[in-house]
Amino acid sequence: MASPRAASELIDVHSHIYPEPYLELLETRQEIPRVVNRDGKREFLIFPEESHADVGGREMGAEFTDLDSKLAFMDRFGIGRSIVSLGNPWLDPFPGRAGDEAAAVVNESMSRLEGESGGRVSAMGVLPSSSVDAVLDALQGIVSTPGLHGVVTGPRIAGMDFDDGRLDPVWRELNDHGLPLFVHPQDGVALERLAGYRHTLPVGVGFPMETTVALTRLVFGGVLERFPDLELLVAHGGGCVPFLAGRLDAAWRSDEEVKRRLPRPPSSYFEKLHLDALVYYGPAFRAAHGLVGSQRLHFGTDHPFSVSDPAANLRTIDTELPSGAEQALVRGAGAAQLFGMQPPNQGGKGASFS
Repeated sequence: MASPRAASELIDVHSHIYPEPYLELLETRQEIPRVVNRDGKREFLIFPEESHADVGGREMGAEFTDLDSKLAFMDRFGIGRSIVSLGNPWLDPFPGRAGDEAAAVVNESMSRLEGESGGRVSAMGVLPSSSVDAVLDALQGIVSTPGLHGVVTGPRIAGMDFDDGRLDPVWRELNDHGLPLFVHPQDGVALERLAGYRHTLPVGVGFPMETTVALTRLVFGGVLERFPDLELLVAHGGGCVPFLAGRLDAAWRSDEEVKRRLPRPPSSYFEKLHLDALVYYGPAFRAAHGLVGSQRLHFGTDHPFSVSDPAANLRTIDTELPSGAEQALVRGAGAAQLFGMQPPNQGGKGASFS
């Protein structure tokens, strides 16, 4: 009899691809975030330090845009299915009509990946940033578009922090449709304190801290209290939240005014999040697993960025979870439930969405 792990498909919930029209739009910008061409090669610049000529950005090869490159990467690591999303900076740099139009173009391009890959690569949609009304229109389009099975966002929606009450119609739409929202850092925080190390400290420290700020504002702002059925998937193991959840509970208990605004300890909301397992080693994995459990912890790669290390993350899953059933959940069974996917078929073409 096959083990639970052997019977499950490896599913990557954190994988990026950049449609060509989006990169061309970033090439029109004169300030970061932007894409520049140097010696016939594209470079991606999102942090202030990368804009200096003697530092430069990160090269964007075919793996950033090409579906065949994505499938080859998946084959290399035994990944049966990937749910890809546009990577940062999304459409925040384009807050007007150009961004609204770009959202439609990007979402149409992303929706084709499922058919073009034989069902192995599916996608999330992206939101415009011009207004809440534009976001709501985009969400309705995403819900009705085959091939799109969720939404990706940075730490703000339509330029607003997650606890801004004006976003309640957006949360309600996501809540009512059960549409997964993937929360990913965008710019990093405290970049002036992280200067001198190219993109390493902004990515390694600034990104998870930015995620932590966004999630704490979401929870302390009562969003998950008002919309308890939100399905939120958070990048990079939830930033620092698994480590800080107890401290945030203690801070909440110490402030009577905040307790009146938030009826339950913040950890009781954090434990309802879905986290990717992109944490690379045991102690961090144990913290993330301790907060949300195997059902809500999902394998991811962060391909095609250089921090991607699927082998390390797979080893960590296998080492930290002795139970084959729990390994199967983190490797793909939990993600299949989150995204409404059917089990892989016998023909080996991957899972399908219900």
